[in-house]
Amino acid sequence: MRKVYDDKNRQEDAVRGSKLDWVLVRPVVLNDKPTRGAVRALTDLSGVHGGTVARGDVAKFVVQQLTDDSWLRRAPLITW
Repeated sequence: MRKVYDDKNRQEDAVRGSKLDWVLVRPVVLNDKPTRGAVRALTDLSGVHGGTVARGDVAKFVVQQLTDDSWLRRAPLITW
């Protein structure tokens, strides 16, 4: 897994170093359950121990970022 994480870090560094607007969305484990309609987006990961989130809820969060600057140039963890 070390090579996978090294590659992820290089990719994220390239995004952060660009002049583009970006949000690095980091969901917990994705599941196929029905959506709940809302997620928690966190940067303080203390107290977070795994979890899952519906793909549909993550997709909704991603689409919202097209018109919402709340998470611009940040990397939130997405969970329920």
